[in-house]
Amino acid sequence: MRVAFRSFVLFAAIAALVAAGGLSSAPAFQKDKDKKEEVGTVEVYKAKDGWRFRVKNAEGKSVAVGMQGYEKKDEALKEVESLKTTLAKGKVVEIKDAGEKK
Repeated sequence: MRVAFRSFVLFAAIAALVAAGGLSSAPAFQKDKDKKEEVGTVEVYKAKDGWRFRVKNAEGKSVAVGMQGYEKKDEALKEVESLKTTLAKGKVVEIKDAGEKK
């Protein structure tokens, strides 16, 4: 556990240095200013059991799907906003065993 934590901290420190511009002058890391960064989309759609949503990557492939249908479109949109907040602020937890969180 300590080794994994130390590895994570080291990775985070290196990522912070790179993000701060440590490698930004390298030609391989320069972004084409005319080309916008491709990101995925969240689709909200009407299904047989109600309103659902799915997350698609930049290539258009589904990477996540809502597990339940919602009676109203606004309920599905509210769940999408909740998911966005969770992904932005939540931490990733690895589950080693069925009942154990690490």
